[in-house]
Amino acid sequence: MRPKDIGLRDVFIRGLLTVLLGCGGGATGEIPVASAQELALPVEEVGQTIGDGMDTFLILQTNLQPPYQELQDGMLSGYSIAVLNCAFDRIGIGYGLAVAPRLRNREMVRSGRADGFFLARLSAFMDEYAVPSHPLALEKWVWISKRVEADEPRSGLRNKPGDMSAVGAILGSNEAEWLLEEGYADINRAPSFSSLVSQVMAGHVEYALVDKQSFEAARTELGLGSENFELRFERYAPLVVYFSKVYLQKIPNMLNDLNDNLEFCETVPMNLEPWERAAIERDQLPSIEKLAGASELITKIRTELDGATYDTETRKLLDVEWIAKVRNGDISLAASNILENDLSQYLREFQQASGGHVAEAFVFNLRGEVIGMNRVTSDFDQSDETKFQMTDNLNRGHAQIEDILFDGSTRSFLSQITVPVIDPDTGNVMAALTVGLDVSAALRPES
Repeated sequence: MRPKDIGLRDVFIRGLLTVLLGCGGGATGEIPVASAQELALPVEEVGQTIGDGMDTFLILQTNLQPPYQELQDGMLSGYSIAVLNCAFDRIGIGYGLAVAPRLRNREMVRSGRADGFFLARLSAFMDEYAVPSHPLALEKWVWISKRVEADEPRSGLRNKPGDMSAVGAILGSNEAEWLLEEGYADINRAPSFSSLVSQVMAGHVEYALVDKQSFEAARTELGLGSENFELRFERYAPLVVYFSKVYLQKIPNMLNDLNDNLEFCETVPMNLEPWERAAIERDQLPSIEKLAGASELITKIRTELDGATYDTETRKLLDVEWIAKVRNGDISLAASNILENDLSQYLREFQQASGGHVAEAFVFNLRGEVIGMNRVTSDFDQSDETKFQMTDNLNRGHAQIEDILFDGSTRSFLSQITVPVIDPDTGNVMAALTVGLDVSAALRPES
């Protein structure tokens, strides 16, 4: 029997690729997985097999990288798997997974033997033959080195690699690619995290660039305590799914549909570490508080507060329409009117002058209604969110700094900082200002 005469379920059950037929992996966030070597059929024949209403089925390549993707009892699970399950379930597309080393995964997408690869950083090389999704996750890259005692000799002890450092990374990793782009010519490429960490502990590699979450998982698995290492933050790196241009030509709406639904599936914030929170308080909060106290901002807020007010039912209806329009890439009449006011223009000028550190800025009144914004927010009514607490006079001397989440309206990973706007005549809170800080830009070492 030829491959094109076999049903989709039969093709994959026969051992060519173990998949979950249907959308995603269910509530557990787990998917059966096979090694890439098992994918024996040419992609053209798989496509013929799928045919007749099933041609949207995806073959995605990935690699093991706890906690994002990891094998548990032969099932692939982890944070990125759960997000993809949710998003593909929402758009009604099934997919199968194969695990292989990163370099092989990229080559399979480039050569047309797979439809996509994740998780990958944004790369000009991959842009030539594939298109990235919105980010699924945000890696925190750190330099790790062996901790030394004060009296232990070490040449050129530094907080960060210098020209003479022995630098390491995982073979084929996002970090290894970036190091090459940054001009590191002599890179020790270890085949696995355990190998890389062992080389650091043995002193063969002075510094290694790794994702912090993955490093912590590997360190724990090796039974090594945090006291053995020194860590220094380098940068954040958004991670995406790259889909082949060939697949997207056949299913042109898939990527837009997926992107529109990813923001509803990303549910776990990345907690700000103490040093990150301290950096925001030291470097970003003063300018935000200065903006909140600016006489020009207060004058423009007063103008909007004197405008029309809404009863509870009308506010709900406006919020529902606002959200529905945003999800469809459109703007409601209420949002359009707000974007055109002087307060919104003032906030746009603030955002544009931020040097890329600020992705969004908006003001809401004491009822939680947005009255000014540099760009359309994801919703109109803020009264059901924790930031609304900043309209309480008890909080007029405080600021709220939220953990990091992906924001679909700005396509950025944000930490939202909300401060009260104080009426200089009464000393009471008159509104609240929220600034969405793009952590990838604002928390870079050179920022």
